[in-house]
Amino acid sequence: MTVLWNPSYEIGNAAVDASAKALFDLTQQLATTDDWSATRQLIVNLYKEARSHFALEEALMQQCAYPALAEHAAQHQALLGRLEDRSMDVGKGHMNKKVIVAVMADWAQTHVTQDDAALAQFIQQAA
Repeated sequence: MTVLWNPSYEIGNAAVDASAKALFDLTQQLATTDDWSATRQLIVNLYKEARSHFALEEALMQQCAYPALAEHAAQHQALLGRLEDRSMDVGKGHMNKKVIVAVMADWAQTHVTQDDAALAQFIQQAA
């Protein structure tokens, strides 16, 4: 499974866009590594970057008075919950990187292309 960044995913904020790209890059690294120790660290880094990215994005939404902030933030929390569940599996010695990559691919294919795109459009119209 491939999860590649596309410049069309940018929302127009350099910090948020760089963080989103980092999530895509980490997901792609996870999808392509066969190194067990690298996999564990990539999962940890992916979770940390997702938390950081969502905090940046939510701060931006608050700053620009985005009307769908609550719903968007709830989606972030749901994704973090899914990642946390999978991370707990890793802590128990169950390493299923395909499931984690699938969670991130779902985020990329639905949340980024729909919800983040709506945020980008709102930001553009407000400018």
